[in-house]
Amino acid sequence: MLFSLGPRLALCAQLVRPGRALIDVGTDHAYLPIWLLLSGKSPRAVACDINPGPLESAARHAKQYGVADRLALVRSDGLKKLGPEDGDEIVIAGMGGELILEIVSQASWLRDPAKRLVLQPMSTPGRLRLGLSALGFQVLEEFPAQDSGKIYSAFSVAYAGQPQPAGELYPYMGRLTPGGKDVEKYGEKVILGLKKQALGAGHRGDREKQGTLENVIQEIQRQYLLGDKA
Repeated sequence: MLFSLGPRLALCAQLVRPGRALIDVGTDHAYLPIWLLLSGKSPRAVACDINPGPLESAARHAKQYGVADRLALVRSDGLKKLGPEDGDEIVIAGMGGELILEIVSQASWLRDPAKRLVLQPMSTPGRLRLGLSALGFQVLEEFPAQDSGKIYSAFSVAYAGQPQPAGELYPYMGRLTPGGKDVEKYGEKVILGLKKQALGAGHRGDREKQGTLENVIQEIQRQYLLGDKA
């Protein structure tokens, strides 16, 4: 029986291309790969985690839902024990953006346009976006999701081979489309963080930084907050 994923993991599942082998990094209870196997979207999957506890839980759930023959379990620090033959869809969700970037940068076999990364950072998404661009990866599409009273984004990423150009708002809003579902709420969250940074810069007497942040806030309001053009 197919169970329901929460909004955050459901967004990740949406971004996975059908018919391709999956790798789920930091799998926790393996709900995402099990759901993708049950739904028929993924033919086989690898669930990896650095800790044994989540893998034990994943094994129980795989047996419970009858997918143990299609779900390999690997104890690995990031992707260090995995290679290109293990999957074409690589999901790294529920971690900090800097950790995700570290995992991606250490796996040279991801520098293949045929591979797709589905990344969902819990923090520092801006550093992840800019870091991916510097490594030659391109964010193809990005969507927000509200989950447990918080809002996150997830994005599909492919290797493009060269550093990707980024506009002024890209570190903050990525490839989110103005007017899309929950995009305004994501913008409100970003603005709240930027206002705190601008206030801190003002207290330090860094007027240039404060002014730059205030300009970014105004641009996000103008482009993404449909009900607040001020």
